[in-house]
Amino acid sequence: MNDCQSVFITSHGGPEVLELRSASISDPNEHEVLVEVKFSGINFADIMSRMGLYTTKLKPPYRIGMEIAGVVVKAGSDQYSSMIGKTVVGMCRSGGYSTHVNVPAEQLFIIDDKWQSVSAAIPVNYLTAYFMMIHQGSLRQDETILIHGIGGGVGIAALQIAKKIGASVIGTASGGKHGKIKELGVDQLIDYQTEDFSEKVMEMTKGKGVDLILDSLGGEELGKSYACLSEFGRVGAYGFSTAVTGPRRNYFKILPKVLKMPKFSPRHMMMNNQGAFGFHLGMIKQRKDLVAKYGKILFDWLEDGTIVPVIDSVFSLDKASDAHKYIGERKNFGKVLLSSSK
Repeated sequence: MNDCQSVFITSHGGPEVLELRSASISDPNEHEVLVEVKFSGINFADIMSRMGLYTTKLKPPYRIGMEIAGVVVKAGSDQYSSMIGKTVVGMCRSGGYSTHVNVPAEQLFIIDDKWQSVSAAIPVNYLTAYFMMIHQGSLRQDETILIHGIGGGVGIAALQIAKKIGASVIGTASGGKHGKIKELGVDQLIDYQTEDFSEKVMEMTKGKGVDLILDSLGGEELGKSYACLSEFGRVGAYGFSTAVTGPRRNYFKILPKVLKMPKFSPRHMMMNNQGAFGFHLGMIKQRKDLVAKYGKILFDWLEDGTIVPVIDSVFSLDKASDAHKYIGERKNFGKVLLSSSK
């Protein structure tokens, strides 16, 4: 057994249900390594998990966190002993908000030490954007993409990848974030708090619509996104942020949003040469080889400066609840991390 400090979801609710506790974890099994965690990435899925809105079989209390960067300190078998002492980054099922966590060795990328402080911002956000834009969305140089929540982690990742491809980018974000987003090279911006994004998109594209949409909104807004597609356009759904109506779960507010979720008609898509798809990084089962392949591409892009993770802030592990509150209030621009040594 190994002693560690871990953040637990003690019950489903607001940020205050997160609690740093002393815990013990077993030695890594033959497929795992034990990682001394230096940084943990906070994702919107963590917030939904805390609220009880995320698909999981775990019941409180349980350890939270799916994205880590750190150093391998123990291997479960000789096969992975060469990883001991190496700086790594990757994803785990849970327990990422910890000083130590066991992770399947094949889910980790060995990286240069110099990237340790920013690398925890890459796996979930950049892989999500890459899969949706390149693998599923087939975004091309002459196309236009609409990125909802472009000031968040996935949004900024998608913007940087789109600029690598040479596509035009329209983004939605609150007006207070527009200045920083413009510095990253976005072509056009919509203030979702004061403007109807669907009307603005059609105005900006002169009625043509956009070729690809990354929709993290869900609910009725997903239908509005679909209405913004051009001929041969496609919309990718990867979240349901509009279900988060406050720090705690409220089924009376969530249910109407669920009922307004669009039901895509195959006939309608066929007659309009349009498409819709979904993506969930944690649900990839048969093609984990693609995670390794695309992860390598992304870390090569990190090395050559194609992608530059934007870190908004770093909180200590014992301030995880403050970090969740900060993100829940939509204050962050870019990624928020936890540090086990801060």
